This record gives sequence, structure tokens and C-alpha cells, in this order.
Amino acid sequence: MKQSGVSSLARLARSVALATVVTGFGASALAAQGGTGKLEGRVRDQGGTPVANARVIVEGTAFSAVADPRGYYFFNSIPAGLVDIRIQYVGYKPTRTTGIRIPSGQTITIDVILEATIAQVQEITVVEAKNVLVPRDQVTTKQAMDGDFAAKLPVDNISNVLALQPGVMASPGGGSISVRGSRTDENSTYIDGVPVSPGNRGTGARTRGVGGITIGANAFEDASVTTGASSAEYGNAQGGVIAIATRTGGSRFAGSVGYETDEFSGLKQSTGFNLLQVSLGGPILKNLTFFVGGGLQGTRTGVGGYKGEEVPQWAAVGVDTTYAVPRTTSATADTAFIDVYKMAVVRGECDADYVAGAADPGIRDNYGFSCLGNRNAYSPATTYNVTGKLNYSFGQGSRISLSYLGSRAQNRNRLAPDLTFGAMTKNQVVTLNWNQ
Repeated sequence: MKQSGVSSLARLARSVALATVVTGFGASALAAQGGTGKLEGRVRDQGGTPVANARVIVEGTAFSAVADPRGYYFFNSIPAGLVDIRIQYVGYKPTRTTGIRIPSGQTITIDVILEATIAQVQEITVVEAKNVLVPRDQVTTKQAMDGDFAAKLPVDNISNVLALQPGVMASPGGGSISVRGSRTDENSTYIDGVPVSPGNRGTGARTRGVGGITIGANAFEDASVTTGASSAEYGNAQGGVIAIATRTGGSRFAGSVGYETDEFSGLKQSTGFNLLQVSLGGPILKNLTFFVGGGLQGTRTGVGGYKGEEVPQWAAVGVDTTYAVPRTTSATADTAFIDVYKMAVVRGECDADYVAGAADPGIRDNYGFSCLGNRNAYSPATTYNVTGKLNYSFGQGSRISLSYLGSRAQNRNRLAPDLTFGAMTKNQVVTLNWNQ
């Protein structure tokens, strides 16, 4: 078996990407890629008067803020995802706002109305947040999708999710994408604020059917494709800038298990596809959360198209007879030994006349091998991906996170009895983010 070369992403598998991302300038260009967003708003009473010094707390974290004399509060570096906030002040009933979605690199405004009360009570008013469709500070052409919505789609990895956006196309295997008709190496890709694009450009190293690092559809918080003009700091972004924020894990435990298969479709329609995806996240200690997720996917073979089983394929399964043939007519000529192979049907049906109706018992039994119907032989593929993240918040608005991404893809393709190609790509990225 011959193994092809892989892209420079494989070399990335042997290195550690260490990035310190400091967000203190609102929605700056780098903060837009770092997996955090900004939350702001005003706290008022029922008469519309600002409630100064009201305390706003992001539940499950150390993040807290105090409203100024205008009742205004803000947080600069909240991890992307769903959060709940609690607002309290002496003389007012505590209020809890739930289900606030924080998108990466965007600002969300949540205004809160506090109800005045004479005595402090234990009851808490719970309000469901109204999330806007388009954040007010989105000034570029950007298509975005959150992970909770993507988890409900019939997709296998994040490439297939991005391919649903306008102007984006994915390769048949889902290993790479093209934005606005550009080459697949003309996109600048960021994961948790760290660039992970391959180092090769144009005619550099290539792979045979396997791609770069992959992330499961259950392991990202949000993803976006910016197709508008991008600054020179991104480099090689003629097609677009792809930003992905992995899941952090929230203040409540949550997990999922999913399994997909097409084995029930039979040999005429099934490719032998199987997919298992699992994820779990939640709190570990105070202000410390975790997330782990992974997926394992396998495909036995491709299919031959409509009624492909009616166009059979044979494969050599052993030697039937060996003939000794003189190389020349000379009495001292060397002898060449020529093997005649036993040929079994691989793609096709064993009850067809060319098998079941054969006079030779070995052919009639297909030499003990099973016919694969419409499936092609010798082209299995397997991929897996693993995602893990620890997130710790401290102070009033600081956090540090450590994430790990790993994936491997391998396939095999037999073109002839003695000509089999295979490829394997391994990728690993370790990222340390610090938001102060």
C-alpha cells in the first residue's frame, strides 16, 4: 500500500498553537475571531429611571458588573454561547434573564426592568431574552450559524454546515470548502482566535481524498464566513474569513448522543455509512467549566450509481491455474510462469445468471465471497474528531481557556489487483486563550 503526502496541516499536528487574545477594545478585528462577544444594556425601574449601582452577574462565571449613573452596564469578553444573567439591587426584586445568545465578535444589548419592593423577598422574576437576528454592530457581509441550530441539521461536520451558507461550496467529502468561487486554499480560517489554515498555497502538497482538521457538528458554539473586504492582517483571504468558536460548557450539565446509519437501505442504495457523535459539558468547580465531544464516522464504500449493480465488477481472489510458457522457441529458452486468477464478483448480484447460472461450482459459489450489490469494492474511509475545552473565569471580567482539537482521516482505493492507494491525515491543535 502506498500512502500519499498530506498537507502542511499534518505538520501542524506536531506543533502547539499558543495564542494570547486580549480583548479590551470592543469589537476589534482580533476579538471578532476569538470566540467571545460583548453584552451591554441598561437597568431601569418601572418608571424608566436608571438604577445606578445595580449589580449584574453572569451566572456560572466570575463575571460581574455594576451599572453606572445612567444604568448602563457592559461585559467585553463573554464566551460565545447561551448565558443567563442575574440583576439585583437593594429595594428591588431580583431579576433573572435567561437564554441570552452571545455570538462571537458581536455586541448584544439586553435592557432590564427592575420591580421596586419595600422588603427584600426571595422570589426572582425570570425573563426570557429576545435575541436579535442581526447584531447592531455587524458591518460586514457575514453569514453566521450557531451550533444548537446546526446540531439539528442532517450534517456530519462543520464543513457541511458552512456549505449551507450563500456563496460557500464544500467538496464531496466535506474536507474543504470554497468561498465565492475561490480555491480552497484562499480562505483564512480561525478556530478560537488562532489561524489554522494550511501553510501550502496553490500547487503545494495535496492529499488523496482526505482533508484538514475537522470539527463535529456537535462541538462548535458558532461559526461564520465573512465574504466582505478583509484587512491585510488576515492574509490570503481572497475568498473569505472563516471563524469558528468551540463550545465552552455552561453553568448546567448538558450532553447529547446521536447515531446515524444507512445500512437499512440495503446493498443497492447503502454505502455502509455509520456515524456516532457524543458530547458533554457543564461545571466542574466554581467558575470552572468543561466541554468534551467527539465523532466517529465510517463508510464502507461508494456506490455505482443508478442500477449500478447491473454493471458488475470482478476482483482477483486467488490463482486458478499457472501456465509454464517458453519465452522463445529455443530448446534452452527460459520459462515464464503466468498465473490465471480466480475472479469473484464484487459489485453485482450473486443471483445473476453470470454467477448463479455458471457451470463451474466455484464460480457459481462466487468463490465463497459475498456480492456487494451496488457498492464499489476497496474504497472504505474512516474519520474521527475529538474536541475538549476547559474554561475558567476570574476577577470581574477575565477568563482563561485551554482547548484541544484532534482529528484523523484515512481511506483506501484499489485500482487494480496489485495497485492499492491509501492516505492518512492526522491533525492536532492546542490553544490557550487569555482574555483580560
